[in-house]
Parts: sequence; structure tokens; C-alpha cells
Amino acid sequence: MRTSSGVSIVDIVDRLGMTFLRGGSRVTSARTFSHVVLHEGPQSVRGSAGAVVLGAGLVGTVDIATAIREYGAAGAAALIVKEPLNIVDDVALALDDADIALLGMIKDASWLQSASLINEILESGTRGDQTSTAEADLFDLANSIAHVMNGPVTIENPSSRILAFSADQARGDEARKQSVLGHQVPQHYSDQLRSLGVFNRIYGSALPVFLPSIGPGVRPRVGMRIHAATQILGSIWVIVDEEPNDVQVKALVEAATVAAMSMLRARLAADSAKRLRRSEVITLLDGGTAAKAAAERLGYGRAKATVLAAAFRSNTDVPVDAEADVDNLASSFNTFLHQSFPMSIAAPIGGTVYAVVPHTRKQTDDDYIRHIASEFADRSRSQRSVVIGIGTTVTGARSLETSRGEADRALRVLRSSWNSTLRNVARAADVPIDSLLLRLSDALADENEKPSGPLALLQKYDSEHDINLVETLRAWLDTFGDIPAAAALIHVHVNTFRYRLKKLAGIAGVDLNDAETRFSLMLQIRLFYPNPS
Repeated sequence: MRTSSGVSIVDIVDRLGMTFLRGGSRVTSARTFSHVVLHEGPQSVRGSAGAVVLGAGLVGTVDIATAIREYGAAGAAALIVKEPLNIVDDVALALDDADIALLGMIKDASWLQSASLINEILESGTRGDQTSTAEADLFDLANSIAHVMNGPVTIENPSSRILAFSADQARGDEARKQSVLGHQVPQHYSDQLRSLGVFNRIYGSALPVFLPSIGPGVRPRVGMRIHAATQILGSIWVIVDEEPNDVQVKALVEAATVAAMSMLRARLAADSAKRLRRSEVITLLDGGTAAKAAAERLGYGRAKATVLAAAFRSNTDVPVDAEADVDNLASSFNTFLHQSFPMSIAAPIGGTVYAVVPHTRKQTDDDYIRHIASEFADRSRSQRSVVIGIGTTVTGARSLETSRGEADRALRVLRSSWNSTLRNVARAADVPIDSLLLRLSDALADENEKPSGPLALLQKYDSEHDINLVETLRAWLDTFGDIPAAAALIHVHVNTFRYRLKKLAGIAGVDLNDAETRFSLMLQIRLFYPNPS
């Protein structure tokens, strides 16, 4: 039987079995995998050696049998298809001929979500650090609690993200199934619990808290805090039919102590891994000899590479990026990129997530990089839009600093108000004028230059009369004189906008019908007011 370096297929079944996966064939501890591939036709077959293949779009026994033969011949470790999994006729014959495992995944799970979960298992298993042991401990603990409590268990962090769960989730209610499938308690459930004061009761109690049903289809639960000293680390949740007895209460209290130790150990190991990854990314982005050595350590040596710079779009009503949000973006970006580029590495530096993507696959080119970046930005589950600047492709890690500079310039335009098309992915070459004007604006600010002429008059009038004539002019210019569109842009009535436009023309002494005047005003506004007021 063929094996490859990586993590055993059994680890996937142990973690996701009965909740995501049902049934399977040829699942053994000797069968290991090294990356995840999404079935997208012949091109995905070529890069599937040692992979777990997610069979998106495979319907019917003929399609599945064909995929088994093709991926088996290519050296893939396993194929996962949506249930029902019928290992008969064509499928059974194909399995007889091919050296590959076959697993069935429940219908409600998404392919992207499954890729993320399997990549988490792979990352924890190949790191060889304490995180893997700690995570396994939490899953084992959840199963032990479920046996004592006779009910499905989840272990969650303070943000209601599910860290581990027992293997009997089929016995859970709809709320629990949605939570485990999404690896996160749905917002409306957690908001309801918060409004009822449930979290305060659980976090303030040294004993388990019994919670009756909070609505139709939601079964009773027991919640137990997980804490270390004065720090709340999370909680244990068990679906039950009645309040726990004394033996079960004692078991939950002891389990919470065990969970706290595992979570602290996992946190320390994760922090160490994040620091190491961030250090590697910084070294790569600096270019030169150190970057070359880092690329060789990571296994792609002199291969071409591209830097991606991802961040949240700035011009929203959401507060400034929290560190946790950027960390989550980095984690999601890492997981997503690893599906296509197993040797890629991403880490947060400041408010930006930088990824170095080596071109180690035959089909990798600039268009493919853009496609992958666009797909991530489009699929981002964040409530805030994600934008990605793409650097130029460079030959060898020594030149990654150049690629990083290009990615930064593109990202800055995408995050600015000048991104009028609201595109979410761009190269610096796509936005050269906007990038140049932003740099000129920086130079003027550094030299403390101020607006002059008509713009200065409007600025002075605005400050003295608390009216936004500069904003009015900007909106009119940005919409090419379309008054209804400009009025909607700054949220005023059309007649109010017409009045302001006439007023500002008189105050500034300008003829807005003159093309040169419009160009001059637009350029000054871009340079002196790079962002809307």
C-alpha cells in the first residue's frame, strides 16, 4: 500500500467521523495525506499525489468511479464525495483497481468548510508541536464527557468558536448541528444566550449551569466554564434531557480543569507557531540572502514567487481593525491558499496579512494567482470586505521585497476612497495613476503644502459656516456631473445639492463648465483630500 509523508487519513475520520463523514472504504492508519485538492477537472488530477481530494460536483456512480480510477492512478490518498455513499457496481469495481480511500461527507457540509477543517488537522499534525497533542486531548475529552453525560458535547472558546466536539453529534438538535457544521455557534443563537445573561451566569459559577430550552427545537443544555485563575478560556456545552446529577456535576467540574490545561498548552504552542510563521514571512519579504535561505528551508528554493497583501477595506463604518480580526484573516488566508499552494505561507504584519506564494505547480501563473486571490476575497465570510494587492512575480526569494512593494501599492489604492469600482483584487499595474497620486499626496503632506486658489476659498468657507462645499464639489466631479447620483453619494436632497453647487461656484469664482477648471479642481482634491471627509 502506498504511503506518503503527512497525516493519517484515520485522523480525519477520528475528528470528523459521525459529524461530517459517514462511511468509508480503505481507511487505514498507514494511509497518509499531505495536502487537500478540490476536484476541478484534469488539472486537479495532475497535482493530487498524496492529497485528500474533495469531490465537488461528482454525482452518480459513473462519475465517482471515474474519479477513483484517475485520482488513484495519480497517487491521491483519499477521495471524499457527498452522501449517499454507495460502494456498489462501478464504484466497487473501481476501488478494486485503485489504491485510494473513499469517504462519504454529509450533504449539509460545504466543500470550502471541509477543506478548512481538514487543513487544520493537517497543520496540527505536521507541526509536531504541543498544539497537536492539546487539540487531540480536547476531542478525547469531549468524547469522555459525552459518555458520562449521555449527550453530545462541544468545547468552545469565549467567542463561541467550537474547538472540539464529541463524535455523537447526530443526536444533537438543529442548533447544535448548525454550530458543528460551521465550527461556530450561529450568531443569532449566541446573541440570544447573551441577551438572557446565560454567559454571565456560566462564567460566574464554579458549578455547571442548567439551561432549559430557549426556543422551539432547541433542547436543554448544561454549560460549564473553563477558566485558569481569573481568565475565562471558554466553556463546555452538553445537550441533556434533565439537570445533571451529583456524579455528572463532579465529572464536568473535573473536565473543565483538564480542558483548561489543554487549552493553555494549545495556546502557548499556537502562539509559538504564529511567531515562527511571522518571522519567516518577515524574512522572506525583506529579500536578499536571508530570504533565499528561508525559501530553501521552506522547500521551494529558487522557484518563482508572488507576494499577496490582504486587508479589510478601510472605507466602511466598521471600527479600526482589531488584532483578533487580522489574526483570523491570516488563519483563513493560510488555510485557503494551502488548498492550491501547499508551500505558501501567510502571516499578519501590522494590519496587513502578507502571503508568499511560490510557483511550485505547473499551472501556476499570474492569472492563476489572481483567480485564487479573487476567489478568497469573494468567499470571505467576514462582515467586512477583504481586498488583496498582488505583487509582481519575481524569480527567486531574493527579489521578494520588490513584489511586496508592488502588493502594498495596489492594496493601498484598493483600501482608499479612490477605488471607485470597488474592485477587491488588483496589481499595481492595474491602478498606476491612483497609486502615483497617493504618493504625490504623501509628498505634499510631508512638505506641509496647503490647498490654494478656489479650493482654499471653499475650505475656508466650510470651516466658518459648517457646510461641506468641498465634499459637494468632490461628489459632483466623481460622478461626472450627475447631480442625482452625486446627491445620493453624500446623502442630501437633489435640490439641496443644486443649491450648494451654485453657491460653491460663486464663492470659488469658477466656471464648472470649463474642462480645464474641472481637471484642476479634481487633481487638487485628489492630492489634498485623499479620503472623503
